[in-house]
Amino acid sequence: MLSVLLSVSGKDRAGIVRDVSGALLNINANIEDSSMTLLRGRFTMMLIVELPKEDGLGGLKASLAELEQRTGLTVQSQVLADDEANEIPQEPDCVVTVNGADKPGIVFAVTDAMTELGVSVVDASTRSRASDDGDVYMMALEIVAGDQLKPLRDKLAKVSETLSVSIALHELDDGVM
Repeated sequence: MLSVLLSVSGKDRAGIVRDVSGALLNINANIEDSSMTLLRGRFTMMLIVELPKEDGLGGLKASLAELEQRTGLTVQSQVLADDEANEIPQEPDCVVTVNGADKPGIVFAVTDAMTELGVSVVDASTRSRASDDGDVYMMALEIVAGDQLKPLRDKLAKVSETLSVSIALHELDDGVM
């Protein structure tokens, strides 16, 4: 089998997931992992698919070219090395939420504090929303904190104070995940 990372984007409309999954089904590709979201009217998705070796990249490239032509989507593909394809994904043990007045540097400050402790981000979502008091920024990060909870809480408290935003660290337990 051959594992491939696909990046797909295009103007949002009903049927994108159906179109992409149909193109993959036509070449007998299996969707193993995916993440999809809507960003300001643009639908984006990342998928890891497994292809039968007999069709391989030739069948995938032909199917994706036809998909792009027919739908106007943009698709990029990258073959994964065996070690990447077989890597077991990290499971988050905490969620960090941030909200407050929107300003440059929030993502950097929060992730810089995490990086200093070796904390990994598994998933991230951010939004800026207009309000009567100005733009409000919201961020949720699924992270792997491990044994760094206490120092991470301390670092995030400093970031919260410096940026005047609210930051909360929520531990996940086995019942929540």
